[in-house]
Amino acid sequence: MKVTSGSAGGIHIDYPSSSRPTTDKVRQAIFSALGSRIDFEGKSALDMFAGSGAMGIEALSRGAKTAVFIDTNKDACKIIQKNLEKAKLDTYGIILNIDFQKFQSDTQFDIIFLDPPYDKNLLEPALKMIIDKNLTHSNSLIICENNVEITYSPELEVVFNKKYGTIHIAILTPKS
Repeated sequence: MKVTSGSAGGIHIDYPSSSRPTTDKVRQAIFSALGSRIDFEGKSALDMFAGSGAMGIEALSRGAKTAVFIDTNKDACKIIQKNLEKAKLDTYGIILNIDFQKFQSDTQFDIIFLDPPYDKNLLEPALKMIIDKNLTHSNSLIICENNVEITYSPELEVVFNKKYGTIHIAILTPKS
């Protein structure tokens, strides 16, 4: 697995053996869809259920100023740190080894990546938490990945929805 574009493009990144990493092809498709909707330069990203940190690293590689990585797995957090160092992006990343429900922040993120473990049904609770904790602003984009069609709350609207094999991707934004 490697970073697909930007300053760290081509850098190989590791992933925890317990994770299900987003393939290079699907990441490229996601960032292609995002490219027409947002300029990454100077933006803030939140990569929940980060695993390898690939999504946040892709955002940093394209010019995001900061990325917060959240994962409950200590080994995943160590791998994210190594991947950030390999990509020479470690000064822009904050890694938190916590449950997503415990995350607190005054920041409203420009980009939020949600790719929870498929078998734990955490996508809807994560979306609810993001809304309840006011982690978005009117132009935020929330990128969701799941193995079933993505349902979302009435506070959000879909700006992109596509299926890649068995993987469903949706890009959501808060309703104005």
